[in-house]
Amino acid sequence: MHEDNLGEFEPPRTDVIEHAQAPHGDLDTQLFAFFEEFRRVDLIYGAYGRRSGLSLGVYLIFDYICENDGTSQREICAYTLLPRQTVNNVVNSLVSQGLLHLESSERDRRVKRIRLTDGGERYRREVISPVREAELQAMAALDPAERRMMIAYVDKFMNALERGIGALET
Repeated sequence: MHEDNLGEFEPPRTDVIEHAQAPHGDLDTQLFAFFEEFRRVDLIYGAYGRRSGLSLGVYLIFDYICENDGTSQREICAYTLLPRQTVNNVVNSLVSQGLLHLESSERDRRVKRIRLTDGGERYRREVISPVREAELQAMAALDPAERRMMIAYVDKFMNALERGIGALET
């Protein structure tokens, strides 16, 4: 990525995608193209986050909290796969900015539940809600059968990958 285009993302190389989709596309090229498309998701969200003044990690954590009001840092770590210290630093920063507040869990006082403040709700409407709308519009660009097929094919691939990598552990 070029320094002068920090708000943009670099899409996968068109030639790789076209070659992967050709009838003669080989497995290596198709696998590379598939993972390039997944990488593109991170690039798109990362570029938006930078334009919004957020790192990808902060964006992911804030988005998760918005969708799971009352979550804990442990739950955020489990979902985002980010280190505990990173999540703790981000949460504390967002608390100090007045976007979040912490409250003790009713079941375990050692666990702090993370909730949006009124300022956090406003920030959600300004930063997270437009992305959710763009995601819904992107999904709506596919007809219902295409959406179901996309989900089914990715699920089938992920199940096969999980089995294959799982077999390596034995």
